[in-house]
Parts: sequence; C-alpha cells; structure tokens
Amino acid sequence: MMMIYMIRVLFVLFFVYTVIYLFQMGISLCISIYRLEKYKKNKTLNRKLFPIAFTKRIPVSVIIPAYNEAACITETIEALFEEDYLNLEIIVVDDGSNDNTESLVVKRFGLIEEPVMSESELKTKPILRQYRKVFDKKTLVLIHKENGGKSDALNCGLNICHSPYCVMLDADTKVQRGSIRIMMSCFLMNPKTIVCAGAVGSENLKNYPKLPFLKKALVVFQILEYYRTFYMQRIMFDHINANIIVSGAFAMFDTDLVKRVGGYQVNTIGEDMELTMRLHAFCASQGKEYHIAYVPEAKCMTQLPFTYKDYYHQRRRWHIGLLQSLKFHKYMLGNKNYGWAGITSGTFFILYELLAPFLEIIGVVTLIAANLLDILNLQFTIQAAILYTLIVIWIQVILVSAVNRYKVEPINGKQRWILFLISIFEIVFFHPLNIVIKIIATAMNYWHRKSWEHIQRIETNR
Repeated sequence: MMMIYMIRVLFVLFFVYTVIYLFQMGISLCISIYRLEKYKKNKTLNRKLFPIAFTKRIPVSVIIPAYNEAACITETIEALFEEDYLNLEIIVVDDGSNDNTESLVVKRFGLIEEPVMSESELKTKPILRQYRKVFDKKTLVLIHKENGGKSDALNCGLNICHSPYCVMLDADTKVQRGSIRIMMSCFLMNPKTIVCAGAVGSENLKNYPKLPFLKKALVVFQILEYYRTFYMQRIMFDHINANIIVSGAFAMFDTDLVKRVGGYQVNTIGEDMELTMRLHAFCASQGKEYHIAYVPEAKCMTQLPFTYKDYYHQRRRWHIGLLQSLKFHKYMLGNKNYGWAGITSGTFFILYELLAPFLEIIGVVTLIAANLLDILNLQFTIQAAILYTLIVIWIQVILVSAVNRYKVEPINGKQRWILFLISIFEIVFFHPLNIVIKIIATAMNYWHRKSWEHIQRIETNR
C-alpha cells in the first residue's frame, strides 16, 4: 500500500511539473508574438532610436576572445568593419593560440606592433605582444597573451578597453549590420540599462559540408533549440527583468560596472551566466534600479557544432557552467530581495534545467510502475504522451511561423518543414541525448578542467 501511495504521489507531482512546463511555454509564446508584433508594426528601435545612436557616436569596444580560431577570425572582424556604427574599437585577444591566429590577423589587416600595456585593473596572464591599426572610424587592436582561459582573455580585453560600453563577441560569430546601434539605443532609451543582449542565430545549412542525415539533423535541432531560447524564453524573462543568462556570444555591457564587480571569474566555465547573476546581485544589494535588457532585433550568426563529439563537449561544458553559477549564487535562488531574477528564473533553471534529467527519469519510471501496478491505464498513458508531444510541436510550429512572419529570421517553406520534422525527431532522440549529457556533466563537475574546449569550425576566412 505504501508503494502504491508513493507512486500516486510521484505521478501527481510529475503531472504538475509537466503542466507547469507547458504553461510556461504557452505564456512565453504569447509574449514572444506580442513582442514581435510590436516590433513589426512600430519598429520603434529602427525609426526613432537608430538616428540617436548614430548621431551620438558614443565609443564602443568589441572584445573578441580567441583560441585557435584561424579558420574564422578574419571574417568575424570583417563583419565588424561592415557594421554601420561609428567610433568602434575592435579588440581581439589571442589567448596563447598554437595555430596561426596571430599571424593571420596581423597580415590580413596590416597591424603594427606597439609597446605592451603595462598597467592593468584586472589581474590576467601577461601580454606577450600587442598590435594596433587605425582605420576610418574604427580601430583594430590585437593582443597576444599567455594562455589563461576565456575569462582571463575577456578580462585582458577589459583592461585594454577605455570605451564606456563594451561588446563581448565570440570569435566565430558575425554581427549583423545595425545590431550594435540597436544595442546602444537600448542604453540611450533607458538609463537604467546595464546590459543589452542580442539574439544568436545559426549559420545557414548551406555553409555546412555535405553531412550524413544524423549530423545534419543535429544542426537543425540546434536551430530549433535556439529559436525556443532566443525568441521565447529570453523575451519572456526580459519582460520582468529576470534574465540570469546573457549569452557570451553577443552582448553589450556598461564597462565601468563590469570592472567594478571584478570582471569575469576565472574559476568557472560558465563565465557569462556567472557575471550576469553577479550583476543582478550587485545592483540589488546597492538598491540600484537597473535593467538587463534583451533585444532579439540585435542579431549575430554563429557556427553550431556539427559533430556529436563537439556537441557533447559543448553541452557538457554549458551544464557544468550552469551548475557552478547556481552554486556560486545560491543565495539568490527564491530570494525576493533579488526580484524576479531570484524568484522565477532561479527556480526555473533549477527545476527545468539543472534537475530536469533526474526529475524526468523519475517521472518516466513512475509512469511505467503505475502501469505495471494497474494504477494507470496504458491507453491513457499513451494518449497523454501523444497529447504532450502534439502540444510541444504545435507551440514550436507557431513560433517558427511567427519568427518568419515578422522577418526577424526569415526562412523558406522547405526550411520550415525541416524544422517541423526535426521537432518530432527531437523528442525521441535529441531530448534523451541531452538528458544523458547533463547527467554526465553533473557527475564530472568536480574534476572538470576550466580551460578552452575547441570545437571544429567550418573555414570561412577569405
């Protein structure tokens, strides 16, 4: 009797857990459509704020940490030269690469070596060589330093940066024209803004080599996942100032504030989430009104892992970073003193990210046991599973259609069908794969080394 009672309790809890997740997805979808509709009709940022950001010409530094990125670094820099924002400083920090990243950038852009900066506000590994060249309205700086990891490279860039605002950009990421102006507009429109994050899109499948079905499916699955993250979840949390992750791939910060809180921590591999949570905590403890903004209209394109080995390493690293960040800032979780960031986001990431693999396994085992003990009807279980699958697919189809309709990330009819088919394949293959990776990551957290993990790139340099 006790076992049957426990199974019933676990079933009810798992049912509530699932319903809350679906409800959250539905709310996120509604907010996303509202936001995209507002963007489509009013285009406030485009019409009113772009000219302000353009005429102000406030200096902005773009910091690009790089380690063995010779395959794509020059195209990333060239995309910034095509950016229409004036008064832009581009700082590439080569973190002791053992490929030809340094020589490639020096040769391609004709950089001139200069004396190494001796003073630094944030402690980092020593700089070995420093280059600079001033172009029309833009300056390119290249730093070659001893290897110290991504956080150390970002801190080195912050030491070089003297602009009031800085953009953190991954080395394989191309900024879409006008995006930096959109970000600056957020700061000008709302003085409470301390961070402005942009959306991260994927390189088109045409840029990838001929891949077997499972590998190409892996890329498409990630595109679908990015849609959910950047066009649903981040938009929802932005409405209540509760984003506790600002993607390290593309975000603009108040430079002075980042330095005041000590820059990036080098003892974590989830440096972007950890810094975001620390900024939340710092501003809340100071009683400062602030906003960590997210604007999907500001976009960049990045390369996605197209091998399962690279995908495993990336997702394992992300989950360990999540675990470390939540552990470092556990005082925020569920704490009303930190606003919605502590109450909603903290709870969400614990239940539906950190503990999700274990809770889902317990839920599935409970369903199997309930059917074996005739507590549940097998037909009901199958119908419930089908209904859940259809709801998730329906939400994702509407999301993809909405994003395409409002021209935030245009896709053709064939690509929409591919995303639809992969959304079915995701539930039976990729979701279980992620569960396994997250469980392994949780176990490996205590001995994982805090260093760069290189992902195979598609060569894009011209």
